[in-house]
Amino acid sequence: MPYSLKHLPECYPRPAPPKTSRWIAILVVMLAISMIFMLIFGRYIDNSHFWMFAIGTPLVIWIVSFVFRMWLWSLQDSKANGFDRRREQWILSETRRARRALQVLNTTFITAHQGDEHSSVAVEMLNNHSIIISQSDWKGEKSKRLSRITIEPEDTPGLVISRLFSELIADLPVDQFPENASLVVILNISSSLSFPAVRDIWQEVWQESGITCVVEHIDSNGPGVISHWLDHRIKDEAMLLIVGLQIDPVVSNNSAEAAVALLLGNRLTQQALEPLALLHRPDAAPAGELSEGMSMAAYNVPLKENIVKNLWIAGLTGEQRAEVIACQTAHPAQSVEDETVISLDTSMGNAGAAAPWLAIAAATEIARQTQTPQMIICGDTTLNVLWSTFVTPIASRQEMEL
Repeated sequence: MPYSLKHLPECYPRPAPPKTSRWIAILVVMLAISMIFMLIFGRYIDNSHFWMFAIGTPLVIWIVSFVFRMWLWSLQDSKANGFDRRREQWILSETRRARRALQVLNTTFITAHQGDEHSSVAVEMLNNHSIIISQSDWKGEKSKRLSRITIEPEDTPGLVISRLFSELIADLPVDQFPENASLVVILNISSSLSFPAVRDIWQEVWQESGITCVVEHIDSNGPGVISHWLDHRIKDEAMLLIVGLQIDPVVSNNSAEAAVALLLGNRLTQQALEPLALLHRPDAAPAGELSEGMSMAAYNVPLKENIVKNLWIAGLTGEQRAEVIACQTAHPAQSVEDETVISLDTSMGNAGAAAPWLAIAAATEIARQTQTPQMIICGDTTLNVLWSTFVTPIASRQEMEL
């Protein structure tokens, strides 16, 4: 089984030290037996050598045996000490790595909420303001419960996606980018349009924006990209731009249309932009292990006195939602109460591939406003796991060099 902070290597089996009382008892017994034998056979031995044989022989045998036993125990104890020191160093190194975090540099999200300001929309989400209603979807099917972004009669999904991408890109703080800035772009899309078609729309809109920084596109899905980035690219000077979008989903019932962009930076290298909050390493928990995943996510922060103001849940299936409810009383942030649980799936519908990033973006805005930690539990459209992560107000602490 691979070791992790969830499954630590066991301490080396440490041998018990020799018991002094037992060895003294053995010496006494050896001397007594020797005296008995010498009393029986002593008449055959010269009187001057009697005591040397009677006492010296068992004493020498005892000393040699005791020294050999202590030497053997010392070797075993030294081996255990060395293993445990390496174990402690490994735990310290893994803890430092687990507690890496990314700066949240900018958030933009567009939903069916009527407010234009991100702060006001985030507050509506925080208050679980319901915007999901019975209406027609893109295919003209009526009586579908969903939330739709406002469109014009002549709009098509492609036109709406193009317009949303333009709004997301326009909100990037390009004027604050450092010279020779580079971006790593990840698109998480759920739509009836194919991914290549949506990607072509993105590239077209990006070219029209006139942004000249170097761009690298990566194919990845879900919050796992954050953990991978923290493991392999923590010292990169490039910023990470994650774009989540759901327009015209394949299954429209109980769905939400949303577009979100998260601009993230490495704390060790990014100093040009003022961060809004910190996004901590997420933890993936398969079915039935959510409580353990929540505890690991809390360990990755760490939380001060286990205090979290709000719990955001998004992008869950029915079974996953039931597990979240079951684990809620055992979660590491014991101060969270029922009224501070924000269910985006209930208030606006499941935002598909955009759900994790929408929850993180909204939680970032609330963390910035209230200066309190926010916990997010979200699903994954590609894996049957639940991700737990935290957004915390910005702090001055830097990761230690590893």
